[in-house]
Amino acid sequence: MIDWDDLRYFLAIHRTGSLAGAAVQLGINPTTVGRRLAALEERAETRLFDRTPAGYVLTAAGRDILPRAERMEGEALAVERDIAGSDQRVAGVVCVTATEMLTTRFIAPHLARFSARYPGITLDLWCTNAAVSLVRREADVALRLSRPREDDVISRQLADIALALYASAAYVERCGRPDDPERTLAGHAVIGFAQTPPFRVENEWFDVRAEGARVVMRSDSVSSIYAATAAGLGIALLPRAVADHDPQLVRLPTETSPRPRVIWQTMHRALRNNARVRAVTEFLVEILTPPGPA
Repeated sequence: MIDWDDLRYFLAIHRTGSLAGAAVQLGINPTTVGRRLAALEERAETRLFDRTPAGYVLTAAGRDILPRAERMEGEALAVERDIAGSDQRVAGVVCVTATEMLTTRFIAPHLARFSARYPGITLDLWCTNAAVSLVRREADVALRLSRPREDDVISRQLADIALALYASAAYVERCGRPDDPERTLAGHAVIGFAQTPPFRVENEWFDVRAEGARVVMRSDSVSSIYAATAAGLGIALLPRAVADHDPQLVRLPTETSPRPRVIWQTMHRALRNNARVRAVTEFLVEILTPPGPA
């Protein structure tokens, strides 16, 4: 009889294309993944993957069992979510995924207060820009700058992240301020976002003004851009909610700015009554949602 646990390894190899990738996804070592695949193929009496230079590719037999394995996974995860959803203990592990900047600058400064309030909860924070599946329980809660589109999830808009131009006080002392930062940063050193689709809105605004400037760095890590700006490397777009309160930084006023990003908090619908998940989501609302009018 084929063991459902072996099919987890089968699905992980299919989704990542390698034993190493599956091992990372499952939190084990590649040798174990290889051994479990070998056991599954022996029980199935057929080869399920072709080992190619590009990675592990499903054979015809593998493609045949894939839909059934995915259905089995869906049912097993539904059972897990139902059990987790009824858990009323304010204790245990809650996995939260967020971008590096949200984690380091918006969440981490408040975690001592969270720990004092909920000493039984362990936060498993995953700093990544990659999409994770809440349906497959790759995380319990996701904080993202675009609204997730998975089925059976609950999303809540928490806050807008407005951006503005900043330089360090040391940079301004050394190089001066741009005469008209709304129109051009020519003659200055600038730090830009990576030329990738996630930063399209910011780059459309920033790159027009960076013409004639010296681009000294680009990065897909907002935390890296922030640190480099504070260290005096150049001028960059940074989140006002953090940078306005940083004594190392000087804001360079402009008449316009890129369209603000929105922080979305998302969890699977089945976890909405889980006590520890609810404690985490309510705390995130508390620290990330701007106060209303007095």
